[in-house]
Amino acid sequence: MTQLITKIISLFALGLTVVQANAATVSVSLDAESAKTLLHALQNTGLSHEESFRIATMPGNQGIIRKTREFGFDANTHNFADALYASAHGQISDDRVAQSYDFDALKPRVPQLLAFIEQITASPETFQRVMEKRTEEFTPQGTDLHLQGYVVAGGDGGGYAFGGTDFYLNVRYQDEFITARVNTTHELYHAVQGAFATSRGTMGDLPSLQGMSKTQQACIKTKQLFTNVYEEGSATYVEDLAQLRTSHSETAMRQSADLTDGIKHARWSASLLEMSVLSLNAPNAMDFDEVYGVDFFGHGILYNIGYVMAKGIADQDGSAGLAAFLKLPPEQFILRYTQLAAYGKDHDHPMLGPNTIQAARQTLKGCSL
Repeated sequence: MTQLITKIISLFALGLTVVQANAATVSVSLDAESAKTLLHALQNTGLSHEESFRIATMPGNQGIIRKTREFGFDANTHNFADALYASAHGQISDDRVAQSYDFDALKPRVPQLLAFIEQITASPETFQRVMEKRTEEFTPQGTDLHLQGYVVAGGDGGGYAFGGTDFYLNVRYQDEFITARVNTTHELYHAVQGAFATSRGTMGDLPSLQGMSKTQQACIKTKQLFTNVYEEGSATYVEDLAQLRTSHSETAMRQSADLTDGIKHARWSASLLEMSVLSLNAPNAMDFDEVYGVDFFGHGILYNIGYVMAKGIADQDGSAGLAAFLKLPPEQFILRYTQLAAYGKDHDHPMLGPNTIQAARQTLKGCSL
């Protein structure tokens, strides 16, 4: 199996190097109407309930609602519209869901945010095209993708995607050009991953585990963990940390410092991955969402080992080698890292735990029992 994986990656890389005529094409449409309409509405003291509801149904704002639900709030179109109406009319709400949209915090920044949206939408060559070119480097030859992005304002998260082929930039947190471009490139690559999800055999959201044996549940949860490590690690590598270092904004310097420090301590990230595998496979296994929260929310510690794996693979196998994993099960990403020449030989290539490696080999065989 190890030799087969290596051959697949080598042939893929060779083909992508030789057949330049079939280079990948990734094009992006960036829709900012949801954000602009919402921001203008916040300044409209005559905003009606009907117009608030219409704004809530706009595709970008539906993304905010979906992301808010991921954070555990009972978000929906109606309470989004109600929160927008209340904020526009200066009504203070003590409702947790309404507060989670954070519209009141946006109001004093409306002119600044509208100007920033105009800056990025008026600069396709230095915003979208830079993202497209970077992403094309790590996309299989012959690919022709057109992906939809949305600029949004409000809620939590600086950028996100949901496993499909659309993605979101939240100017609530990303209001500096280079930082926004780097973070949107990350989300754009998630959309590319979404285009190949079927080929990769990934599940999207974790399916219902009801009626399954404990062994099968553990297998599915562990496979989902490896999927998240691959997806976040490779997207973090593709976003290009070097770009952040060209910006002197506070946000860019903080993100760059956090990732640089995380990479420096990648062995701790590998340890957390090992503990996560153990917790999902324990007799009294932990809930997947609890493990995911520790691993990927907050400081996002597992982003670091995922990035190290992706960088190591790209360094040895080239961009085509990393692109190959868009079509391969995520466990093969984990196992390929352990085959690298530099694996375990320096702090930039920390060894994975034995349970992590064993679980990757086991889940690669499938979870049907």
